[in-house]
Amino acid sequence: MTLRRLSLLLLGTASVLAWQAAALAADLLAPEPFAEQDQTLPAVSAINGKWELDAGVLSPVGGLFRAAGSVSVPLGDRFGVQIDGSLTLTGAGVVYGGALHAFTRDPSRYLLGVTAGVVVAPANATLVAVGPEGELYLDRMSFEGWAGFAAINYVNPATPDIAGVFAMGDIAYYPMDDLRLNLGGRYLLGELSVRAGTEYLFRQFGTPLSVTAEARLYNTGAYAFRVGLKGYLGGNDDQKSLVDRHRQDDPENKAIDLYNASGDLLYAQPPTVTPPPPPPDPEAVCLAQNPVDGGYYYWDGECNFSSYD
Repeated sequence: MTLRRLSLLLLGTASVLAWQAAALAADLLAPEPFAEQDQTLPAVSAINGKWELDAGVLSPVGGLFRAAGSVSVPLGDRFGVQIDGSLTLTGAGVVYGGALHAFTRDPSRYLLGVTAGVVVAPANATLVAVGPEGELYLDRMSFEGWAGFAAINYVNPATPDIAGVFAMGDIAYYPMDDLRLNLGGRYLLGELSVRAGTEYLFRQFGTPLSVTAEARLYNTGAYAFRVGLKGYLGGNDDQKSLVDRHRQDDPENKAIDLYNASGDLLYAQPPTVTPPPPPPDPEAVCLAQNPVDGGYYYWDGECNFSSYD
């Protein structure tokens, strides 16, 4: 299976299932073991946040180091908002970004909302994206999607700006309450990628701390790999499991996801234009003509022939 087909399959599976099912989720019965949860859980358990540090390699720019964070706030019982931020240091310079989520959620069934994100590489380009975000929770499986409109504006006027659609989808599985495995696809303004990632939460240190890893492959042949640490703050229970944190507290940091999905879009160069060859020198063409019996060519502002007679 080609990378394009795999990424489109993952996008279709995760995104379509997440949004269509989330819209109908109020009519679904949550399967075990999550059916036993209190169905009146709020969209966000309490004010909470997370910080993230990771390092790795992105093939167009070399090494990278990133610091990021999110804060989630409940708005009553059924709604919540989250603010994301990130700062990435790369071989091509500093990149910063942010995102804003507004959503409703039943932690035993679904999340449905709207998210806007921006990523800025000051020396190169600004990328923005906005659209609906959805998650569907089925026992230990989660289907997650975000799609909509995106545009990138380049600092160099010789590089054409791009606007169009984007779609991001993931299928996640929790074989244990504190272990997440995910596989996903991304389409962003012509850039396709697939990713595989994992996260494991340690609860025995007093402060919830997890380790993360992700590998990504792009249709351009570029690749990325990163490993990191993530710390969780606040919420209503320091001993909450990873799956509960993902479903009761904060969605994924979309500022990070948007940058990771962009691949080398932020670093695109102006198209190379090959100038036409210069016109031939008429004098040289004239004098280079083969000698003719009985005469020769000469140049006096135009090409002339003279005989020896």
